[in-house]
Amino acid sequence: MDATLFSEALFAVGRRFPRVSLALLRALPPAVLRTMQGVGFRRTLKTVQASPYYRTALAGVDLRRARRPADLGDFFLTPDVVKSRGRDLVCGRPELAIESSGTSGRVTTIYLSRRELEYNARQGNLLYALYGLDGRDRLLSTLDLGFGLGSLLVERGVRYYPGMFAMVAGRVDPSEAYERLARYEFTVLVSDPFWLARLTEIARVHGRPARLKLLIGGGEGITDRTRHEIERFWEAPVCMTYASTEAATVLGFECPGRTGYHVNEFDFAVEVAGPDATGYGEVVITTVNRRVMPLLRYRTGDIARWEDGPCGCGLPFRRLSMIRGRTDEQVSCAWGNVHPEFFAPLLGAVPGLGPDWQVALHERGLSPVMQFRVELKEEADASLREGAVQAVLGVLQARYPEAWLAYCQRLIDLEFSFFAPGTLRRQRKLLRFVDERGEVAPEWARQPVVRTPSRR
Repeated sequence: MDATLFSEALFAVGRRFPRVSLALLRALPPAVLRTMQGVGFRRTLKTVQASPYYRTALAGVDLRRARRPADLGDFFLTPDVVKSRGRDLVCGRPELAIESSGTSGRVTTIYLSRRELEYNARQGNLLYALYGLDGRDRLLSTLDLGFGLGSLLVERGVRYYPGMFAMVAGRVDPSEAYERLARYEFTVLVSDPFWLARLTEIARVHGRPARLKLLIGGGEGITDRTRHEIERFWEAPVCMTYASTEAATVLGFECPGRTGYHVNEFDFAVEVAGPDATGYGEVVITTVNRRVMPLLRYRTGDIARWEDGPCGCGLPFRRLSMIRGRTDEQVSCAWGNVHPEFFAPLLGAVPGLGPDWQVALHERGLSPVMQFRVELKEEADASLREGAVQAVLGVLQARYPEAWLAYCQRLIDLEFSFFAPGTLRRQRKLLRFVDERGEVAPEWARQPVVRTPSRR
């Protein structure tokens, strides 16, 4: 059976009986899901023959024998190709486009039909049903609209959720949203983690205006500490989603058990390429139901691994771990292969830290230097800055003894730059770890630094 037809039937039932659709999905054997996915994949291989790029790139591959993406051998689709030759990947008549500058600043354009957009939007309603939302709930989305995916997907999706009151406002100032929480009695918020964190800061000062049922985050990861603080204040869970412009929908989402992202295997065949000894590798996606601009073995640049065993929620989808970082954020240095996840425990100990931070590796003479760029919620006086430095050093020594030894041996130096809230974020996605060796530090980062004290 075709996965698209099955999911459409499932969500048609879910429009009136969400719990019934969930029960049917939980009863679906994973083997049947894989079979349906394979049907879509083979149809996709026929579709891509209309693409100038795919015809040339796959000329030496026997597509008739391919039953899964791995059968395409060493072929992978890279972000550079999507950015520079996107029109050559188009196989059908586009009716709209979505854009994202991503972390590199270069525009990625994905072409879709309106039918594909509507279908993708309906898929997201599974998440609402999983968290028990119904027609009594009221939803506010402040995901960016612009030329991107964001609120466009939410606005289309709520049309298919019976009776739900919803306002899709785009990227409004959190203070404006705060003023409307009580007026419209919102119970569900959908936005990026940094926006939800700022709204929480405002509500802490002025009071909690409404009782929320669910907060849904997307766009980038969230630290454990930020999640905990948001959930504690609102007394509601934060559900993170894994989406991208290239996927043109939600690729994965957390269930209430929060044991990783359940992957949308109706529409994507997902691989973890080049896993290391712990199973972490690059997430590679293949669309199996897109016809206008299908993607075969697209390298996302995200680093994750598969979670073992079935989930207690009963969904048949496999689960990806939370995103550990990106391939363009992983750097080899005196501390080994370092990625953004390495720094989260260190910065989790900093008192008064805001939601945004960045670590940059640069050089001072011949010495490599890790510069911690952090935003503090309050005026960063000398005592607060010193407390932040000592907190990071304390956790470094306790948690990463080998890294601490390299620091004590002066194989690497540390320094800190402190910024006002909202300073670090220059675009929607903030790179957590950057390699600036051999480069000139950005102008905004050139300010007085606090260097660590002498080592013992």
